[in-house]
Amino acid sequence: MTAEAAGPGNPGRPVQSADVVVVGGGLAGLALARRLADRHPGRVLVIESGPDAGRDHYRWVNDAGTADALWLEPTADPHFWQPYLPTDSGYRGIAGLRRRLGGRSLYWGGVAVPIEPWALDSGAWPSSVVHDLTASWRGGPSLYESVAADVRRWAGDRVPPAEPPLLLAGREFTEAPRAVREAADGRWQAYSPLDDWPEGVEIRCDSHAVAVIVHEGEATGVLVERNGERQVINASRVVLAAGTVENSRLVLQALREVDEGASPQVIGLADKLAQGFAASFDPAAVPPSLRRLAESGRLFLSRADGELRSSLFLQGRTNAHGMVIVDCYCMGEQLPGPAGRVWCEPGTRLPWPTFVAGGLSSVDERLVQDQRRALTHLHEELCREAGWTVGPLGFEDPFGSPDLADRLSAGDAMTAPGRTSTYAFPIGSEQHEAGTLPLGGPLLDEHARVRAVGGVYVTGPAVFPRTGAANPALTILALATRLADQLAAAEA
Repeated sequence: MTAEAAGPGNPGRPVQSADVVVVGGGLAGLALARRLADRHPGRVLVIESGPDAGRDHYRWVNDAGTADALWLEPTADPHFWQPYLPTDSGYRGIAGLRRRLGGRSLYWGGVAVPIEPWALDSGAWPSSVVHDLTASWRGGPSLYESVAADVRRWAGDRVPPAEPPLLLAGREFTEAPRAVREAADGRWQAYSPLDDWPEGVEIRCDSHAVAVIVHEGEATGVLVERNGERQVINASRVVLAAGTVENSRLVLQALREVDEGASPQVIGLADKLAQGFAASFDPAAVPPSLRRLAESGRLFLSRADGELRSSLFLQGRTNAHGMVIVDCYCMGEQLPGPAGRVWCEPGTRLPWPTFVAGGLSSVDERLVQDQRRALTHLHEELCREAGWTVGPLGFEDPFGSPDLADRLSAGDAMTAPGRTSTYAFPIGSEQHEAGTLPLGGPLLDEHARVRAVGGVYVTGPAVFPRTGAANPALTILALATRLADQLAAAEA
């Protein structure tokens, strides 16, 4: 069949084939396509399920109030999308994707930190991948070093000098590395590969990937649906970068094409375990460290160790009632296991209905309690420095606040010192889902190739064997770079 191609977001000339089709126009897919196009002699085409609805970060085009509303209530965003049927165990409510060109790269907070050594060196990650990420890539700097340097260059001189460290509760908090540009009026944007997009890389929007087409164990293209019509884009290599759940569905469907007995399920789906508190302080009584935290408005980070497996973040502000509000939260690693899974109901009609479940293992439950103890200790120390007696934080069981949006915004309404509000992100709502198609696992080799289907590759957090406590973006960019270079080298 003939499929209609597109330049960046616009209808273009008819096309029957591409050398490489990248499924997904989010952070992973765009980063891979951009780098691959610089090094690959053939035609690279990105297909994106959603529209080209603007290429600027949501914190750059919206005022602070509107942006906060989109963060706290993402279902109000017309591009919010759940490509699956949630069950009673997680991934409900605000869990979901942003179905538009740029995807979550237009919504993320810009924190760019690598996965911690205790997770990378645990044996879950293939040693060759760890070497490339942390030691050296193709005889040069490591992928982490190279990608971090790239986003620093992108930020340029639009980021003010880093704030000095803060010492609180026996921890050193340093300003979190962020790939952001800031404007004088308080607006900011995080890095997206869409910024200054090269003309030579084609993007076809509003094109939902229904299935990878497989013939005799090899990928031959992608079946897409656009405006109610189904068309085929021929390609001998297909890179899946559509997010963890969509990547899982596409792989499960493709596996059934080569093995009628293949399981329609993958396990190991993991999100981050995140919870925290907001506390109000009298600006006349706070110590200089907290006053400086509030005045800077910057995000501070204490990196995770192998025991707590959770990073601690601090950010301060002065609300409309004159109270200094300190927000502190933990973000920790949920270990992959059978409680988190993606499965499909096979049928004759594609795409298959897809379901998601995510729960807490006993190990996760212990981490939740460890995080609460760490947060309680930090809260006690903050209160001690402010000179007032502290009460219990009042975390609730089970984990996950059903009224998360109200709790996250509670600091804005605090009118007196000594007030606190705790919160915990339900599983899936942190939107860092990962782990169903791990590198070096039964379905993917260490080069991100699907073992049973030739010509199909996967990138994005679905391929993380373990996520650590770190925000995933730097690793997403690093692994996209690695796969792009490998694909280009194969054609050299």
